[in-house]
Amino acid sequence: MKKFRVTIAVVLSVMSLASFQGAKADTGSGMSGVKVEKSEQKKVRIYTQPGASVDVALIDADGNVLYRGIISKNAKHATSFNLNNLPDGQYYLTASSNAWWMSQGLTIKGNALNVDERGLQQLTQPTLTAYEKNKIELVLPAKNIDEASVAIYDAQNVLVQTDSFKGSVRRFDLSSLPDGAYTFVVGPNEKKFTTRVDIQH
Repeated sequence: MKKFRVTIAVVLSVMSLASFQGAKADTGSGMSGVKVEKSEQKKVRIYTQPGASVDVALIDADGNVLYRGIISKNAKHATSFNLNNLPDGQYYLTASSNAWWMSQGLTIKGNALNVDERGLQQLTQPTLTAYEKNKIELVLPAKNIDEASVAIYDAQNVLVQTDSFKGSVRRFDLSSLPDGAYTFVVGPNEKKFTTRVDIQH
């Protein structure tokens, strides 16, 4: 497991901006209106919608957490990140709640910041639906997620099945498992969602 360390040498100023009118937030993929935009030469803003707390983090290419914080569920503003003290390199601004996760890639080169739409990854909580008795269809709405893993645990938290898949839909035949409650843990390494299903013969 990669060790995360907080880099104290990097000073990030995080400030709240009063209700920013006219910001068009991305509401696609169930992302609760979260959007990351470049605001100045080496500053970005993350816009969130009120209603749920949002965990945010700034991570470098080596996985070191440079900043971690929470945007309040009552917030009606953008949060600004001043990246002036960061050297050239690749960074990721992540935001998540219980229902979704996103990561926006940021590149700093030659004292300039680039927010590239192609560097945006999004993921919403999967839905599990029975399509036949004890057969489950898993739908994982995602954008730019190459691969996700699925781990299924029984009621005693014993791993009974594990797999990885590409795309957004996967079917599982659980008819060979004994009756009981099972927990699906689904997602890429960066974010896992947990959903419970019951098996009855």
